[in-house]
Amino acid sequence: MSYRLEDDESFPQALERMALEQLDKALDCTKAKTKLDEAVHDTRVCFKKLRALIRLERDELGDKQYRRENVFYRDLNRKLSKVRDTAALTEILAKIEERFAAELAEDAFESTRKTLTRAARKRQAEKHKTLVAVRRKLSVARQRVRKWPNKKKGFPAFSSGLMRIYARGRDEFRKAQADRTVESLHEWRKDAKYLWYHVSLLRPLWSKPLKGLARQIEKLVDRLSDDHDLAILRERVLAQAADLNDSHEAEALMALIDKRRVELQTEAWLLGERIYAEKPKAFRGRFHEYWQAWQSELTTNSIAAR
Repeated sequence: MSYRLEDDESFPQALERMALEQLDKALDCTKAKTKLDEAVHDTRVCFKKLRALIRLERDELGDKQYRRENVFYRDLNRKLSKVRDTAALTEILAKIEERFAAELAEDAFESTRKTLTRAARKRQAEKHKTLVAVRRKLSVARQRVRKWPNKKKGFPAFSSGLMRIYARGRDEFRKAQADRTVESLHEWRKDAKYLWYHVSLLRPLWSKPLKGLARQIEKLVDRLSDDHDLAILRERVLAQAADLNDSHEAEALMALIDKRRVELQTEAWLLGERIYAEKPKAFRGRFHEYWQAWQSELTTNSIAAR
């Protein structure tokens, strides 16, 4: 099944199903012996989707259980993040070369690419070891999911969590606009990604409009993710500039990174203005109306089917 509500299940049922599906997918990914970069990436996505579900369920879980579950998946993701960076930097370098292809010689950043590629190859064994370690931690997580509380039904089961993430993202957006640091943009990106997952799983409430909204949030997340990877790449290039055969390569690359980051952030500001245009209570109210309309539609279809 998919990471979204289904017509024939309650929200607590959907939450448990989606959590177990993501855990099972993560377990499968951690068994990989080849394509380790892909396995690390896919496992991290599973954990991010699980943390998005936990945020919807936060009030039901209570502070103690919420913190335990959130910290559990956060720490696993951090383990994976440590072995992910070299692959991510190679990918973002390729994007820079593609974006400015008309301005660059074919081998403009050959020294940087070789340095990153060597680092990525050295970490292959470490990636496999980390995936194995993560898999061992997941065996008890499945049992905990089945014990998550599910007293609330319908819209109240997730409305507070939905509004909280929207409100946090809105606040982080304004903060990022004000100080424009790597850290503030990264915090905004995390909440934007949770909102993307939330809207995606709620798409059945009104399929076409919410699909469009999810796409816009995804576009925002992509811009912020590329910006973050470019910031990390810039730090790496600056630190390794003395080791490059041609110092002009480092200077040229950092200049293009700065230029591309301005482009990405400009697009992010425009997307943010639209996505976070509503006040949090209005956002929740709109989704409440969607929920009620969806429930009426399901009832009507059920009667008609009889």
